[in-house]
Amino acid sequence: VPGGALAAESIAAGFGQGLATATQNAGATPLPTTLGDVSVSVTDSAGIDRPAPLFFVSAAQINFEVPAGTATGPATVRVLQQNQVVARGQVNIDAVAPGLFTANADGKGVAAALALRVAPDGGQTALEVFHAVQGGYVATPLDLGAATDQVILELFGTGIRGRPALTAVTAKIGGQDAEVLYAGPQGGFAGLDQVNVRLPRSLAGRGAVDVVLTVDGKMANAVTVNIR
Repeated sequence: VPGGALAAESIAAGFGQGLATATQNAGATPLPTTLGDVSVSVTDSAGIDRPAPLFFVSAAQINFEVPAGTATGPATVRVLQQNQVVARGQVNIDAVAPGLFTANADGKGVAAALALRVAPDGGQTALEVFHAVQGGYVATPLDLGAATDQVILELFGTGIRGRPALTAVTAKIGGQDAEVLYAGPQGGFAGLDQVNVRLPRSLAGRGAVDVVLTVDGKMANAVTVNIR
């Protein structure tokens, strides 16, 4: 597990060699704490050891959720096969450690997001934020619609739900302040957080713009969207 900051209930990935003897995905929720013969434990700064819920295990990578209740400060992550430690690493646990997901799953480029255009009468139109091309995904230009419409961008990430208040979450899109309407658990998937942002109408015609999210002073990876 490489060093770096994580937050309780956030989605994390550990990399190494010989981490598991087979490749397996968790088939259902609640997530298991053992996949095959592999488990992951997190010992926090208070000395409390907790099993981590597992999304995926393979020889080279394990995806897990940092256990709820993990205290802030230095923590030790251990990978065990049949209760024998095969890998360990140190991480720092912060209250928040924001990261945004991208369509190409590398933390760069177009956001893995949804968008809704809302008319004054409450009618909603779903907008495509990205589309597939050969070799990956690119941004689909978002049409902000009539002057009376609102467009809400729904970003997905992790390490965000621990924010002390909604006012501790800010967003800049194309360098302009964008109102954050919600920042917390997505609700349907373990460890997944959602941030809803109202797109400023002044972005119309800007094309590709960066989305910069800051949570309690910590900046997430910048992602992009395209505004028609």
